Amino acid sequence: MGKFGSRSIAFRPQLNNVSEKHRAITKYWTGPFRFFDLPPELRDHILKLLLFDSCASGRYPARLFLICRRIYAEAASIFYDEVFLENMGLSGTPDRFLTTSLTRVAPRQYVRNLRMRFEIKDQIHLVGELYSTALNEMAEEGNLQHLRLEIENCFPSCEFWGYEDDLSAYDDILVPGGKGKGTVISGPLFIMRAPFQSFLKFLDESKIPKITLLVDARDHSEFWCPFHRVHSKGRKCDGQWKVLLPLIF
Repeated sequence: MGKFGSRSIAFRPQLNNVSEKHRAITKYWTGPFRFFDLPPELRDHILKLLLFDSCASGRYPARLFLICRRIYAEAASIFYDEVFLENMGLSGTPDRFLTTSLTRVAPRQYVRNLRMRFEIKDQIHLVGELYSTALNEMAEEGNLQHLRLEIENCFPSCEFWGYEDDLSAYDDILVPGGKGKGTVISGPLFIMRAPFQSFLKFLDESKIPKITLLVDARDHSEFWCPFHRVHSKGRKCDGQWKVLLPLIF
């Protein structure tokens, strides 16, 4: 019994050696660290917590943006990744978010997904003539990848175009492009005028990788169908598509 006990004690590992080895493996840095030394995925996770956590909401975004330009760029690309502009009822007033200069600190240069809801009678001339430049800038010099345009008004109505005389004035019009190319349709005269034509030209020539136009399903068959291109997979339309991209006239 004594011999076994002696051997048992003799072969016990030295406590000091175990302690040193353990400390070597579990040594942690306890001082401050450089934020930009962290992997991008971890930085994104930290910034998302600060920007969108319910406890931090409303307090930290402005503070983060003011720390330094590099943190502003990373935080803004997360904060402005998806933006919704509700332009219903603006009565032709340009949206300030889209009319500011595209500087290094302009929020709109960080937008990847932009959704706009607007009325044709008040905003179509802005989209085709004023916003088109700003939106193309956001795609070429910024991060814009997808533009969703939602038209709320139904055709035909004064709310759709705004001019009763134009809505009641129809004529035979030759369709030069799109799936109805070469056909003659009876349509309102305003579709041949500058605001509507500029809008269609923007949709067709824009630098934005993806544009989605959402309209009322009934409006598709009654008004928009002749203007959009044939489906890339040859899918038959019959005015049933919810998404029309791109339109061409």
